[in-house]
Amino acid sequence: MNTLQYPLYYLDFETIGPAVPMFDGTRPYQDLPFQFSLHAIKGKEANPEHFSFLASGTNDTRPALLIELKKVLGDTGSIIVYNQGFEEGILKELAKAFPEYESWVQQVCDRLVDLLAPFRKFHYYHPLQRGSASLKSVLPALTGKGYEGMDIADGQEASIAFQAVTYGDVSEEERNKVRADLERYCALDTEGMIWIVEKLNELCV
Repeated sequence: MNTLQYPLYYLDFETIGPAVPMFDGTRPYQDLPFQFSLHAIKGKEANPEHFSFLASGTNDTRPALLIELKKVLGDTGSIIVYNQGFEEGILKELAKAFPEYESWVQQVCDRLVDLLAPFRKFHYYHPLQRGSASLKSVLPALTGKGYEGMDIADGQEASIAFQAVTYGDVSEEERNKVRADLERYCALDTEGMIWIVEKLNELCV
């Protein structure tokens, strides 16, 4: 906890991994980000600010995502993710596909902090985790809050739902509902990380 430097940025990506490549330069089952949630806390007494991106249309989702992420992700401060290998892998793939972002992506990767680490290393463990260090297990065990009652409640559901309403034949009403559900789900991933850090700070006192 003492390594975190303000401003704090809590970041999460959602991806699709189509078997048949959809865009030039991609490969089968490659994780392609279509959404991010970012909660920013500028200082110890500041309230979180939420920023989000959810791709629309059937074109390559990545260029617009990069543009929006660079707008809202500041140049200093810790970037907190849950399972750094995944988010860092997404960022590095983006840098390969769009070399003009390579230097910026490297700077972002240098600031990543993996919130999974204390749970994977058993620095904290609660029986309600039932042996899992995933965010979906840690969040309710540590904070009492979780994903119950949400129509989209995990990454696989998010991926399937996004593909269905973006590339499938659905009504505008259904498309709007699913997109709203996607926004709520991804936002909870990053807000949940804030709650976890707050709880860990309480335990560290």
